[in-house]
Order: sequence, then C-alpha cells, then structure tokens
Amino acid sequence: MSIHLIVSEAEQMAIVNSLAFYNDWHATDLPSDAESKEQWLMSFREDNGGRAWNGPVDQLATKIATSK
Repeated sequence: MSIHLIVSEAEQMAIVNSLAFYNDWHATDLPSDAESKEQWLMSFREDNGGRAWNGPVDQLATKIATSK
C-alpha cells in the first residue's frame, strides 16, 4: 500500500527533525547529553512555533495518521 501526502516545506522539515530526534533518542546517548537535548528542544520549538502540545507538530502527526 502506498500513501501520497502533500506537505509544505515546513511540514517536511518537522517530519525530518522528528525522525532524526526519534533515532537519536533511541540509538545514541542523547538522554544524558544536555547540549544535544537543548538543540533538539530549539528545533522542536521552531517547528512547532513554541511548546504548545496541540501546535503544528501535533496537527502534522494527525494529518499523517489520518491520510489515506
């Protein structure tokens, strides 16, 4: 099955950042690396326009999850 999804450039960057963070969190020593955590937090805030739990990142996740 293939799903085709149209995303903006900002949404594409948020997807890339999310997957890269997911990889860093589970495949590296990120949980003990304060500098990397701060960089990822800054990236998230930029992608999300702040720290709101229901911001653009959450909306993008819903968009992807409900794509057909």
